[in-house]
Amino acid sequence: MSQMFSQQLPPPYNRNTSSLERIASRVLGLMVWATLALVGLLFALSLLVWLAFGVIASLVMSVFTGRPATVTLLWRRYREMTRQRWPSRQPAASATPRADTASATGASVPTGVQDVSWREVSENQTAEPPAR
Repeated sequence: MSQMFSQQLPPPYNRNTSSLERIASRVLGLMVWATLALVGLLFALSLLVWLAFGVIASLVMSVFTGRPATVTLLWRRYREMTRQRWPSRQPAASATPRADTASATGASVPTGVQDVSWREVSENQTAEPPAR
């Protein structure tokens, strides 16, 4: 297997070519890159058109079906999510690594579950809703 070093690569243009040919090769190279950029721009534009078409179709269908549009549901979920209050900082570290692990995994957080033992459920209990 032969090794190829950068000194062995041919130059991008022949040393004997005229400056007009060098300029033409650079212009053609720029035209190729411009064409690729234009294709990418057209692709992004077509995605935006299809997105707008989907939003409009969803809104029109919601008028006829009476159900809220998908866009509306997504917007409501987004607004609910942004209105939640998240903890601003972590609680102080405890003295032991085991307590740190328990707090990091949520094992030390009270869950409200009190009875997790197995019990038999009769058919009468399944028909009635649980009383609170």
